[in-house]
Amino acid sequence: MDFDPVGIAMAWISAFGIAGLFAVALTERFIPVMPSYGLLLAVGIAAGEGEWSLSSAYLAMSAGSLLGCAACFFAFRALGEARSRRLVLGAGRLFGMAPERSAGWIDAFRRNQTVLAFSLQILPTVRLFAPAFAALLRSRPQGFLAASAAGILVWNGVFISAGFAAAHAIDTANATVLALAVLGVVLATEGVLIWIARRLRARRREVAFCRH
Repeated sequence: MDFDPVGIAMAWISAFGIAGLFAVALTERFIPVMPSYGLLLAVGIAAGEGEWSLSSAYLAMSAGSLLGCAACFFAFRALGEARSRRLVLGAGRLFGMAPERSAGWIDAFRRNQTVLAFSLQILPTVRLFAPAFAALLRSRPQGFLAASAAGILVWNGVFISAGFAAAHAIDTANATVLALAVLGVVLATEGVLIWIARRLRARRREVAFCRH
């Protein structure tokens, strides 16, 4: 029998129905035991195999993630600025983010809060810290949560849809193999896009330098 931890996990979650998906999405905001894109791909694959409808899985995961985001925001807001900053910097170290990088994100959030509230929800790892950044800067809850909801809907839609499509396009019964294959394609595409963006920035700097 093939080893399929993703399939086992999805089977366990499916026993709790849509409530299980909601709970997993909520918990992932506080205890990210696996990257969210891996979780979303697995949910999409399970939906493609008939565990849930695609729309139900998407709405449950999005609602759970948004509630977790809101809970983090209000929890950090209640702690006060000094304690929240120490907690953010400390948690950042656990996830491989240097204090300077965390501080840089806080400063960037201060300059353009609405755009970053959306954008940070589609960035791995950093998306978990967006509520803390907003709370530190005393952002308006309505504006932050609305922008975050839009980012969550985009992030969840991309990966759940990718998993759903892969379940129909790739012939394998092993959900783990399927999830890893799709994840490899996603990460490779992301790497290419980052490389292109860096080349374009470097090109613009060269052009600006030549003009001066």
